[in-house]
Formats: sequence, C-alpha cells, structure tokens
Amino acid sequence: MSEEAKPGLEMNWRAVIAAWLRGMARGYAVVVLLAFGGSLVIGLAILAALGVSPGQAAQVMLSGAFGSRMAIGDTLIFMTPRLMTALAALIAIRCGFYNLGGEGQLQLGAIGAVLPATMLPPSWGHLLLPLSLLSGAVFGAVWGLIPAALKLWRGTNEIIVTLMMNFIGIYLVKYLVEGPLQPAGSNFNMSAQVASGARLPLLLAGTQLHLGVVLALVLAAALWALLYHTTYGVKLRAAGLSPRAARLQGMPLSRLILSSMGISGAIAGLGGAIEVLGVQYRLIEGFSSDFGFDGLAVALLGGLEPLGSVVVALYFGAINSGTIALQSVLSIPAAIALVLSGLPIVLLAVIQGYRFMKGRI
Repeated sequence: MSEEAKPGLEMNWRAVIAAWLRGMARGYAVVVLLAFGGSLVIGLAILAALGVSPGQAAQVMLSGAFGSRMAIGDTLIFMTPRLMTALAALIAIRCGFYNLGGEGQLQLGAIGAVLPATMLPPSWGHLLLPLSLLSGAVFGAVWGLIPAALKLWRGTNEIIVTLMMNFIGIYLVKYLVEGPLQPAGSNFNMSAQVASGARLPLLLAGTQLHLGVVLALVLAAALWALLYHTTYGVKLRAAGLSPRAARLQGMPLSRLILSSMGISGAIAGLGGAIEVLGVQYRLIEGFSSDFGFDGLAVALLGGLEPLGSVVVALYFGAINSGTIALQSVLSIPAAIALVLSGLPIVLLAVIQGYRFMKGRI
C-alpha cells in the first residue's frame, strides 16, 4: 500500500466513527431499548435450550440482582468499576480521542492506590483513604496522558497506543505482585493488605456495599454538569463533533485533548483505586474482569452520556449478580453472564450498522 493511500484510509474510518457517534443521538433511546429487549429474549431462549424454564430463570435472576439487601449491594458493587471506566471512556470520546485504554489506566490506578495504603504508617489513620484515592487518580491520569502526548507530538494512532498500553498495565501489576509488592514468605500473587484507615467505609451492614458506589454516582452527575453546563464542556463537545470547525473558532484542540485524557485517565484510575480499597483490600493479579473493556461497551450503549451510562452499568451489574444466583440455584454455568452481557453489544452494533447503511445516521 502506498504512503499516499494511508491518510485517506485513516480519514475514512474516522469519518465513519464520527458519523456513527453523531447519529446515536437520533432515536438512540429506541435503539438501546431494542438491543436490550432483544438480548433478554435471546438470553431466555438460550436458557430454555439448556433445559431451564425461562420464567424460573427470570425470577431467579431478578431475585439474585434485587431480591435482598445483599443482592442489591452485589449489583451495585459489580456496577461501580464498569461505570467508572465508562465515564472515563466517554469524556475522551466526546473530545474526539478514541481512548481504548481504560483497562490499563484502571490497573495503574490500583497500583497508585495500594502504594500509600500499604507503605505509609497506619498511624496516619483516615488520611490514608484520601491520599490513596488521590494517588490512584494521579497514576491513572499520567497513564492516560502518555497516548495523548504521543498523538499530539508524534502523530501516533491513539487506538493502537491505548489498546497496547492496557497490556503493559496488566503485566506491570503481575510483575509487582510477584516481586516488589509481594509480602515476604508469601506464595500468592498479591500485595499486603491495605491499612484499615485506607479502606472505603461500608454503607450497609451485612453487605460489601461501600462508599465507592456513591463516589461513582456523584462523579457521573459531576461529569454531566461539566459537559452541559460549563464553557469547557461546550468546547470539548465541539472539538469532538468537528475538530476543523473548532480549530477555525480558535479553540485550543491540543489543550482540550490533553485535559480530557487527563480527566479520563484519572477517572479510570480512581475506579481501580475504589476496587482495591473497597472490595479486594489488596492488589491481586487479575483483579479486573476486563472492567475497562466492559466500560467502553457501557459508554457506547449509554449513548456516550453520563446518566445513560449509569443505567447501562446498572444492567451489567444486575446481569453479573443475577447469573451468580443462576449458577448457585439452577447450576447454570457462570459463563452465561458473558453471553448475556455481550448480547446487547452485538445487537446494538447490528442495529446501528443497519441504520448507517440505510442512511439514517
């Protein structure tokens, strides 16, 4: 392929993605409802093929997701990291920067949180929690700024760079918990426990529901206000919709990209910090069940809207806690959760692709 053809190809895929994102606002609520409704029908059909009554399966799933205080707590815990990485993805994409690196930024945030939480003296008490959260956000922000800087000053492709940096983050965690952060005499790939003062407070007795859930919801509301009720948010959205027009208006595109990726990385890093300080209480190899990639799907299914992402992340949380109930009550394989959570994504892609080909986007 000649060098002259490459820029044209890059503009083509960028134009397709930009048109798809602009079109999602038109009738998108109906599209999402179709995707979720269709996924539920197909999911119940799959369960029926496994010999399970669809009605019984639906009842068990609803009970497992919302039927008790513990079930609601589990659903919200499963929701939180996916919501955080969704918020991280959407603010970068709304600026026109396709950040696929939420998983790596989450991993770095977990590292940043566990360092002060395990290395500073326990006598620091409740100062450890804000310091650990701040450290996680800073680590994630720095990890997010790297691909933005490479894009602006070296012209690299942000999709490839952010995607590859995920694996660097994952293997960095693996190296640390097998070496420098592994307690002496331990044979497990995990760090020491975080100090009690660095742990997120529990909200409901008898559950694992922690303050991180509230932080995620507050952050979603704050991000909505930032996007729609500040001058910065207007500039950010304008840069994402039409970089050329924004540049002609004198908007500082480089500064907007750097700041949006800094915020994006900080949010994902905070998601990793919340998982370590609120659920795991230590850094563990493989602690993330692809939260970053789930978050990207949540952001797209939510129409790249903070409040829409809350609803979709809640669905993902309910699917995960509901399928655990299916596994324990009806002996359904746990992998069915991956099927049920992936179906809306597949159906959304199919519906949006059809709309695009028909010229409705």
